[in-house]
Amino acid sequence: MKVFRKILVVLILAICAGNSVAQMNLREQNKFLDEVIKDMSDSSSVAVPILEQQVAIKGEVIKMLKDSIVQIDKDIFNHEVYYERLNSQLDYEKNIYSDLIVKAHRLRSLMYENFDIFSFDNLYTTYRQFLYIKWLTDYRKKKIVRINTLKREIEKVVAELETKKSDKSEKAKQQGVEEDFLRKYNSRKSVLLKHLSNNSVAVNEIHNNNLDSIRSVSTLTVNESDEDVSTLFKLQEGYLMWPVHKAVVINYFGEKKHPVFDNVMVKNDGLDFCVPSDSKVQCVYGGVVAKITLLPRNQYVVIVRHGNYFTVYNGLNYISVSVGDELERGDTIGTFDTEQTHANFNFQIWKGTECLNPYKWLIKYPKK
Repeated sequence: MKVFRKILVVLILAICAGNSVAQMNLREQNKFLDEVIKDMSDSSSVAVPILEQQVAIKGEVIKMLKDSIVQIDKDIFNHEVYYERLNSQLDYEKNIYSDLIVKAHRLRSLMYENFDIFSFDNLYTTYRQFLYIKWLTDYRKKKIVRINTLKREIEKVVAELETKKSDKSEKAKQQGVEEDFLRKYNSRKSVLLKHLSNNSVAVNEIHNNNLDSIRSVSTLTVNESDEDVSTLFKLQEGYLMWPVHKAVVINYFGEKKHPVFDNVMVKNDGLDFCVPSDSKVQCVYGGVVAKITLLPRNQYVVIVRHGNYFTVYNGLNYISVSVGDELERGDTIGTFDTEQTHANFNFQIWKGTECLNPYKWLIKYPKK
């Protein structure tokens, strides 16, 4: 019963978890990676993945701009049709108004010409004419209101048309800028790949996270008391918070062809992120720090245990936890070197000795 209650609470929290750590939207990713690439050295081990990811993002941004321009063109066409319709209606109402004035003037002249106070017939006719003139006056006032309403609506449509045309011009300008960036990035990537193809060491430059220390920790014996933790963690699939705020995925889980050597496959046991250098790494779910390893270049790997599941935080410059610490969801594990414009971070999830695809476990956010 206690386990069931825990599962119910975890499910509710998972559904409501969402936005405490959010992924960058497409525009934010595009802007951030532009800044990263601007300061990035081509000798960086992740230069190729970052350029590849930004080329893909640029393609999406350009498509989004093109779609937006197409929609703006449709809106402009509809506004222009509406504008013509309003002008036609305004001309029609003005013509009716002019006819009303002419009719009212003629009737008044006729009344004065034929008016005879001693003639009952003339008096009755004049009275009827007077009522008709009053009706014409009231109707004319309504037409004035209608004409003024149409004028205001036309002014509004004209203003909206100008805004739409200005927006289209701005979007077209942005599209041109993004296409220029795309050409430069593709050219830079080609030069870099050509350079790597002449360097046999390039095979080892792609980040591979099959760390012996991770495998050794993953073989730790799981006690029966940890089974509940494992069950609760399993329910988090698709609802785990992102380990870093404002993260851009630059390399996904699994095997893929080496960017230079067609007959070489490279494997990533997790997700590689490019993040702002002032980012904090947070624990995605409550657990115990099982192991901390210091890698070359003074980068730490922190492994947090959740029953027979493990989350791995790789590439930290500074850590704020120790082995044995009990962490809650959202607790800070470490940070990066703040002197750099960006940092590269790797996140993994293991079940025993089996590495899992973290992307399937992290909560998804719609692209804006």
